[in-house]
Amino acid sequence: MDKKEFINKIRDDYSPNKNTQRTLEGYSSSIKTLAEDLYSKDTHFIFELIQNAEDNNYADDVSPTLRFKIAEINLQRKKEISLIIENNETGFEESHVDAICKIGKSTKDKSQGYIGEKGIGFKSVFKITNSPSIFSNGFQFSLPENDEETKLGYIVPKWIDIIPNEINRDWTTIILPLNKENDAVNNLLKYLEEIEPETILFLKRIKKIEIVVDTPKDNYKIVIEKKDESYPLVKLIHCKNAEGFRTAVYWINSEEFDKPEYAYSDKRPKTQKRVVSVALPLNKKSSQQKLFAYLPVWEETGIPFLINADFLLVSSREGIHEEESWNEWLRDCISIVYREGVLSCLQSDLVSIDQNMPYMPLYPQRLTILF
Repeated sequence: MDKKEFINKIRDDYSPNKNTQRTLEGYSSSIKTLAEDLYSKDTHFIFELIQNAEDNNYADDVSPTLRFKIAEINLQRKKEISLIIENNETGFEESHVDAICKIGKSTKDKSQGYIGEKGIGFKSVFKITNSPSIFSNGFQFSLPENDEETKLGYIVPKWIDIIPNEINRDWTTIILPLNKENDAVNNLLKYLEEIEPETILFLKRIKKIEIVVDTPKDNYKIVIEKKDESYPLVKLIHCKNAEGFRTAVYWINSEEFDKPEYAYSDKRPKTQKRVVSVALPLNKKSSQQKLFAYLPVWEETGIPFLINADFLLVSSREGIHEEESWNEWLRDCISIVYREGVLSCLQSDLVSIDQNMPYMPLYPQRLTILF
């Protein structure tokens, strides 16, 4: 089956001929509610896009890169200011298209440590657009908020015949026309500029995030890049228009732990091991105090180093489930990871004490302040 036929087959599955009116209305209502209410902060749809890029597959000879671009693009014979997301992954397969056109389905295996949790995640882009378009590996389709034929939005794909000239066909490109609010561009600029370099610190694949703005009012480029050739010594570089480079240096230590019996979770039923990581900031007078579940969760933990583990989060990703035995197990592993990280850093030839490094924060007496 070729790619256009596959898209049309999904459309046919949602046709009124195969579904009752009540079924279609139920689909539409529930998906709309989830798409609009899942995240109380609009910025989380950006995290969802970063998350999806991290979970993608990449060829061995590429440096995994995610680019956000705000620019005017000619989409289906209409010029619109859009958020354009480009990613040099290997591209969509039928299973990925099928998953993005359903709710509650994912292609990601949580036992492998993937970030993705809910099939509804991509639908959060409807906060800023009424018709996202996807171009990847020969697939070219949109997901209209309102589909006239099926009367069902958000999950019914529609084939796009004309590919914009500006698209790099070797990359996956998602186009989100900014047509949901009057101040969409300014709000989005604010969200993108708030992406901290540490966002990619604990990601395994993504090495670079680029933010490109090309509008009548603004024209600039921000680059966030991770240099981990000397791992566990990792550098995060942040610059705007190739000027004013800022570099943050971290020593990362990771330890794998066997899951105790009391830490069972039905969200991780087959998982027997998990890795917990800490990142010790080596820049003098650093005050990093963030908690990660691969991507940032909390800004202020009260602990002067960064923590990452597969914590179970609430739907919005804005907090963790505080009474989950799984989370308590991971929390109790942090002190061990920190201790081993300090020792390994002090013993390493990669860190020069003569350069006023490392900055070693004192370990707080009570980790229970986390949750």
